[in-house]
Amino acid sequence: MTTSSPNPSLPSYDAHQLYLRQLATFLRESRQILDAWDAYSDEHCDPETFEPYDEAAYGIRQRQRDTDTLNAFGRVYFHADVLLDTAEHQLARLPASSATRDFAWQINELRTSTLKLYELHRQWLDLRRNLPKDAVPGTAAYDEPLAESRAEAWHYLDQWGIHGQALIDINTQAQDQQHRSPVAPVKAPPPPDAAPTTPSARR
Repeated sequence: MTTSSPNPSLPSYDAHQLYLRQLATFLRESRQILDAWDAYSDEHCDPETFEPYDEAAYGIRQRQRDTDTLNAFGRVYFHADVLLDTAEHQLARLPASSATRDFAWQINELRTSTLKLYELHRQWLDLRRNLPKDAVPGTAAYDEPLAESRAEAWHYLDQWGIHGQALIDINTQAQDQQHRSPVAPVKAPPPPDAAPTTPSARR
């Protein structure tokens, strides 16, 4: 992608690089959150049945995982669709290969997850507006539906953790392609063929 993209709906080069850095931060943090969750789960679940020893404590820890992952995604949330639009724009200009087909599938997975996250956020805002006045943070009437919304969002956030690297890789390949494809120099036209000689007249 160049600094003067022909598509006005795409971000500037600098903005896109910022979005990619924020995505990279999310990918790193989400991996740390997931690793910590896996370690907790391994320690607090029966190794044969995988059932938690303490369901209440396990549920609280799971809610913390969901909240931490959602907070980490906050820096990506508001321009996730822009990242996907830019990746599609870049991917369309890469030579077709098995890698680009995989990238296209990953973009589709991320697009689906993003739409679901936007939908869940709208649903939560609608629900919050209709809560009783005494349903405030710290009360079960507020915290329970919020936890349910975040639990439902976690799967789609995890999809971003799994496939989000593809957007960074697409950008890298697009920039490599741009650097490898300089404008070809204009070649001088070949000299014209010698004019044919006039055949001698038959007698």
